[in-house]
Amino acid sequence: MNGHDERPYPARPARRYANPITPFRVFVCVSLSLLVGLHMYAYLWGPHDISTSISDVKYFVMQLSREISQVHRKHERLQSEVERVSSALPVVAAAAGRAKEALRPSPAGSLLSLADYDRQMGDFALESAGGRVLDTGDTEGYFHYDGPVSWALHELTTWACHECQAARAVIQPGTLPGQCWAFKGDRGQVVIRLLATVHITGLSLEHIPPHIDPTREILSAPRQFQLEGLKSRTDASPHDFGVFEYNKNGNPIQYFDVTWPASQGFSIVRFKVLSNWGHPVYTCVYRVRVHGDLLLGQAPRSHVTVQEEARIDNG
Repeated sequence: MNGHDERPYPARPARRYANPITPFRVFVCVSLSLLVGLHMYAYLWGPHDISTSISDVKYFVMQLSREISQVHRKHERLQSEVERVSSALPVVAAAAGRAKEALRPSPAGSLLSLADYDRQMGDFALESAGGRVLDTGDTEGYFHYDGPVSWALHELTTWACHECQAARAVIQPGTLPGQCWAFKGDRGQVVIRLLATVHITGLSLEHIPPHIDPTREILSAPRQFQLEGLKSRTDASPHDFGVFEYNKNGNPIQYFDVTWPASQGFSIVRFKVLSNWGHPVYTCVYRVRVHGDLLLGQAPRSHVTVQEEARIDNG
């Protein structure tokens, strides 16, 4: 002990400093409260015209209603346009499909149903363009006689005309019921001179559809048939383009690519019917078309003299 009192002095309490942010917050809250109070007083008890405020609100509501009505009308017009376009789309799609099918090359044996078929594919056997029926071989035509007079007229016409008047129907455009070449049985042939020398690529056979036939059946339609190319009318070794079959349940006009193309062109062809679809008495051929490419240097025959006719027909 050194005589000094070593008891510790009591600790001094920490000095507390005032927060300078608190007065500012108080000031802001008080100022805002006064401003809000003054505004409420002016709005509730101040000398302002409340009818003006109501009119302004009414005006804005009317403007908003008008804009909404315009938007609604535009929406209705747009909806009607969408419906109109939607209704037109199937028609456009169908037209595009028809155009696509018309422009697409037809494979062998395909069925064609074109209202304007002859404008799509050239027919070198057409009589009005220069084709001609030369003979029908030993094919016996079928004719329904109403009496002795009609029989006599038919026999006289057959004897006087050597161009096979009945068989000419196969190279003429008419294809109404009865406008055909009818022959007895299910086998027959017709020799056709084309309008020029042609590199043959295909042929078409046409028959009436069942729904316009009086019997609702086309059993007299050819079934299997053959096309041959002849160097002359009496050619003993013709070129065989192939044997084809007409589908009686298909489209009226049916196109067939030749099975065995020829390197040379032909101006005479022979169309042979090998069977029909079951008619026991006769067969009807409505229209035969021959398609291909005209050989270079060959012009269609428009005017042929009698001497030229004999030379061409006899080879």
